[in-house]
Amino acid sequence: MPNKNYQEQFGLPPKIFLYTLEQIAYMIEMDLETFKRTYIHYAERSVGARQHPLIEARNIAPDGEKPQWRVAENELIRWLRYKGFRIYHRGVMTR
Repeated sequence: MPNKNYQEQFGLPPKIFLYTLEQIAYMIEMDLETFKRTYIHYAERSVGARQHPLIEARNIAPDGEKPQWRVAENELIRWLRYKGFRIYHRGVMTR
């Protein structure tokens, strides 16, 4: 089996992880309802353009179903940096 990353080998786009609002609230140790009220901009539901201090959440549920709000990893990283968190990317070095 080749030792290359399959995404690079086949030219696939990078996988984006989608966080639930509950996961983010847990990570930053905040009550979920307070987090939702204070920091979330619901794409296509909230009025106006997203303000910089808000996280953009998108509904991934099919039409007519209960909304399932998710935040893309790159959006979460942007917001965490804006709030002053340091972000570290782990890497692996091999011989």
